[in-house]
Amino acid sequence: MRISTRYLILCSVVVLTGMRDPFHPPDDLCAAGQLAQWRYQGMVEGITTVGILQDGQKRWHRVRKDEHLPVGWRVISINEREMVVDVGVTCDPARWQWQREGTKTNENKDNALTDGAQRTNSNSKTNAGHARGG
Repeated sequence: MRISTRYLILCSVVVLTGMRDPFHPPDDLCAAGQLAQWRYQGMVEGITTVGILQDGQKRWHRVRKDEHLPVGWRVISINEREMVVDVGVTCDPARWQWQREGTKTNENKDNALTDGAQRTNSNSKTNAGHARGG
């Protein structure tokens, strides 16, 4: 009798505290997993600058500076080469940059921005030597 009462109390505590399913992945409130799926296609300049994005489901979005995208990111800057969004203060990464599709690619294409980081455009390739001259 005592064992079944203890078991019932333990199960009640687990159910009442709302423990999440350990086999279910945690919710991605920042939608950081979607960042690499979006593409910056370009901009239209007029009275206001409008950036043109395509999301992972191939839907098109027109955004202006300081607008929020459907996933919650805020557009910080738009120019002819890149767009920068603020993902969120508590998110990792906090800011993300997309380069326009069709521009010359480099190793910094579509990446996270860190405060104080400088971008380098080094296109030099290093040759890796093999121990036996291969």
